[in-house]
Amino acid sequence: MLNYLGTAVFPIFAIGAFGFLLGKMRTFDFAAAFSINKFVMFVCMPALCIEFLASAHVESFDFLLLFGYFLSEVILFSLGVFISKYIFRLLNSEALLIGLALALTNHVLFVLPIADELFEEAKTLTIISIITMDGLVIFSLTLIAMDILSNSDRPFSITIKAIFTNPPLIGIVIGLVVSFNNLELPRGIMFFLEKLGGTATPALLFSLGIVLSYQKKIAPTKLIISMSTLKLIIHPILAWLIITLLFGGRYPESHSTALMVAAAPSGVMAYMLAMNYNVSVNRISPIILYTSIGSLITVSIAATM
Repeated sequence: MLNYLGTAVFPIFAIGAFGFLLGKMRTFDFAAAFSINKFVMFVCMPALCIEFLASAHVESFDFLLLFGYFLSEVILFSLGVFISKYIFRLLNSEALLIGLALALTNHVLFVLPIADELFEEAKTLTIISIITMDGLVIFSLTLIAMDILSNSDRPFSITIKAIFTNPPLIGIVIGLVVSFNNLELPRGIMFFLEKLGGTATPALLFSLGIVLSYQKKIAPTKLIISMSTLKLIIHPILAWLIITLLFGGRYPESHSTALMVAAAPSGVMAYMLAMNYNVSVNRISPIILYTSIGSLITVSIAATM
């Protein structure tokens, strides 16, 4: 288990460390991090959404499990927003993205590689179904909410245009059309989308490292500690309780990997949106960093349950 964890964790920290080091050397500055983030938002994310949704076998998903896991995400999202806004007095947009950081995990680069090594295909399907749901619901709705918040002082028509021209949302719509109509894209196009979309998370981690190198303080504050606790401890416990109740008082062993997803670190999507919508990353970035460190313990525990 520790070997598989090391295999999954090392790339995450190594990519971020390279970004941090080159940021400290001033080889890359904050403007470069912003450009990388924009490349991911406008190019890589649409490709990733199309490729993932087009290849997803939605008919094989366990929707009762997805409903239970979704409830745990909604609760975590709501707690993150409420605590950030009313206890730590953050702006609406920042509180919203911290909520997203608690709900969405780094399942593509962190959890899925570990599960591929440890479990059979049936259990990895659980992770794939959660990734699909997260993209369709949590991520999409947050994108729309951010478009509304960022255009609150503009005419409503501008907000509508921003939503319908949002690149990741366009990618999600195209992916859904392909999936629900059982269309099969040419292998060349799928290969192109896979390789382009595959650069999204590594590029964001590198960009995150650059941004962290410019922050004067990344020591854990009360906000970071409380949010990391919610993500790594409360979320897996909550997911286990809800799913156990839905399945008649016994947690389904076939879906044990769902707990690994809940115990995994915050994903980098919240950071990407913060950069794109000009929201401060000074609080979101450390949450991703510290949950990545803490998840070494929580994912190990979840994988044995």
